[in-house]
Amino acid sequence: MHKDTKHAQSAALREQVEDLTALVLVEYSRLTVAESEELRGKFREAGCTYRVFKNSVIRYAVTGTSHEPITPLLKGVSGLAYNADDPGAPARVAREYAKTNDKLRLKGAVVEGQMLAGDNAGKLADMPGPREIKAKLLMLFKTPATRMVQVMQAAPRDFLRVLNAKKKKDEAAA
Repeated sequence: MHKDTKHAQSAALREQVEDLTALVLVEYSRLTVAESEELRGKFREAGCTYRVFKNSVIRYAVTGTSHEPITPLLKGVSGLAYNADDPGAPARVAREYAKTNDKLRLKGAVVEGQMLAGDNAGKLADMPGPREIKAKLLMLFKTPATRMVQVMQAAPRDFLRVLNAKKKKDEAAA
């Protein structure tokens, strides 16, 4: 590959990844074309971008950014995956695919300038996505209102129970 082409690719990649929270590196070896297409499809379904670059292109692209700590992992065959909306999505896809195919492994990740190598990159996959976070936040907002309604309904309900008990007692005595 010509040096000018590498620099052009790395400049384009830098623009794409510069403002991202996280990048994930995967190592794939001996993947067939069908397996590679299946992996790309899984990344696409999760809304992730997955591309294979020469390590030098990735190295040039992350130099001087918060993703620079990932450069020691740029050895061998590397695929780069990222998602602007859900930083944990690429790691989840890679981990799930690696469970069924031993030709792929999660090499590492960088999250806000912190490198997570090997098994630690799996922690990124455990991070909840934006949908889960929004659902939990909604539940937190909803809980006090629900409890307040329950408390407000308790007094009239309990009062009716006391009246019914008194009525039954009076009927039994009569």
